[in-house]
Amino acid sequence: MYYVKFGEGKPVVYLHGWGCDGSIFAPVAKLLPNFSNYLVDFNGFGKSDPPCADGWTVWDYARELHDFLTENNLRKVALVGHSFGCRVGLCLAAKYPDDVSKMLFVAPAGLRKFSLRRWWRVRIYKLKKRFGKTDLSYAGKDYLDCRDEMKKTFVKVVNEDLSAVAKKVRCPVLIVNGREDESTPLRHAERLNKLLRDSNLTIIDGGHFSFFFVPAAFAQTVKIFAE
Repeated sequence: MYYVKFGEGKPVVYLHGWGCDGSIFAPVAKLLPNFSNYLVDFNGFGKSDPPCADGWTVWDYARELHDFLTENNLRKVALVGHSFGCRVGLCLAAKYPDDVSKMLFVAPAGLRKFSLRRWWRVRIYKLKKRFGKTDLSYAGKDYLDCRDEMKKTFVKVVNEDLSAVAKKVRCPVLIVNGREDESTPLRHAERLNKLLRDSNLTIIDGGHFSFFFVPAAFAQTVKIFAE
């Protein structure tokens, strides 16, 4: 797993969202020289190798992250995750609790509820595909934007509901979500806040990437939380 490191001090590990890589956190990490800021590229993103041909689940990413922490002698780290990165953080904290001391989640993904509309669209898509009439209008933009080698991983990741996993997390979690976030709506963050044993929710103005437009405020939040 490729990574870059900024600063020296207490370790903070940053987990990027789908379609991004660790560099998205660089403006924040550079403002925190008194911490050891580890910016990782998940497999299939940035400079890390892609997953296997059959695709990875969120648990595979959590295992890979656990191996990375072990190899670098990192324990009880503070995690900062965005969107997809929060999925990995949940699985890591649930399965390897000694790896994590606390987590800061920005626009967390990972919770799903049954949607009749979504179920019906998927059924139509699969029926058309069976008869050689694939209509990609039924596929989401994130799926269409995926490289071919990442499509199976994407399907496995987004179809996994981590509600039960969230209940197993024991470390403190701070959730930050934008009021206007359409990718991970506020109601999802509110539900995650209820599922987690020890968590708080902070609501800010803006959408899915709003926190990244104010790196100084983001860095200050990380500093206070990590300390």
